[in-house]
Amino acid sequence: MPPYTSPTVINMASDDLILITGATGFLGSATAVEAIQAGLAHRLLLMVRAPNPRQALERLWIQLKQIGASDADLAQLGSQQVLCAELPELAGVAADPRLEQVSAVIHCAALATFTDHPALEKTNVDGTLALAALMEGRPRLRRFLYIGTAMACGSHSAADNSIPEMLSLPLAQEDHLVPYTRSKAIGERRLREHFPDLPLVVLRPSIVVGHTRLGCTPSQSIFWVFMVWQKLGVLTTSLDDKIDVVPVDWCARAILHLALKETLAQPVFHLSAGVQSSRSFRQLDLALAAGGRKGVYGRGYERIEVGQIDQLIPRIKVRIPDCNPRLLARALKLYGEFARLNYVFSNRNLLAEGVASAPPLTEYIGLCATSTQNISIANQMKWDFK
Repeated sequence: MPPYTSPTVINMASDDLILITGATGFLGSATAVEAIQAGLAHRLLLMVRAPNPRQALERLWIQLKQIGASDADLAQLGSQQVLCAELPELAGVAADPRLEQVSAVIHCAALATFTDHPALEKTNVDGTLALAALMEGRPRLRRFLYIGTAMACGSHSAADNSIPEMLSLPLAQEDHLVPYTRSKAIGERRLREHFPDLPLVVLRPSIVVGHTRLGCTPSQSIFWVFMVWQKLGVLTTSLDDKIDVVPVDWCARAILHLALKETLAQPVFHLSAGVQSSRSFRQLDLALAAGGRKGVYGRGYERIEVGQIDQLIPRIKVRIPDCNPRLLARALKLYGEFARLNYVFSNRNLLAEGVASAPPLTEYIGLCATSTQNISIANQMKWDFK
């Protein structure tokens, strides 16, 4: 992708700041790097969990370098751009004068896990509300971007599998396959209920996989599932069903664009591949085969029901010997349910704001495969099961 050029922001003063939470996470760090490379390093205020600015910068440098920052990029960051704090305990930084200069908040911080982690709601709901309370009423605040997830639409959202950029989300436990998506829906709903005057804009990424230049080196989250299906030769959906996947660097650019644009026509945006860039499992498989990857690629797949996955345990032991077969089977049941939904998320609102369509996964899937070929499936799974 070409270098990012930020949109004109007429009402942004020369000393306005952009507060980014989750800057040591996958999406937050990618957004920080895009901002630095767009010439906005001096405007950044990065919230980092650390006891002091020196340790915060060390954490930042490690993560930002891993996701594409150069030494010259990192040299632009100093202690003045770090806010040492941990969600939801923000009372200690409430009087920091830099918060008075913040015109845009990009709230990326979240506990993204498919387990029922005991800190899930404390981080994703309580932490979100604490951040809103911290920023509410600040004189320069023009936009508060809440980064949710498109899968917060639940598992019964559309008969035709096409998901619009809707305002309301289901909150019932039975509507969500994992507690994570429900926690993000709750956080979004409570922001609107408790902070009606907050300049809230909700961004819901679809399935974020890899990086168009770095493959899965920064994070192996979710990509390992594609490799497992291929090694086992099965799917819980049709080969011609599509999956909505976006790369993290494109997603970061879209976030930055929407954070800085002077006006936005809508309050909710899917950061998604949509009908333009979603690809079928068959297309993904052929893209791997076309890249010279033989063996498990370019062959037929057996379609199975989610309830049949336990029958794959003997096959898992042979074909994926580096992981616990029963743990992997449990994970595949979960991902099999997601795949079976066959969702494509409308991105009409996003495209209307001038954001280019996402690069399809077929364009960089070979790079993702190369970057993970020496990493065991068991280690890759740790990205999603914290």
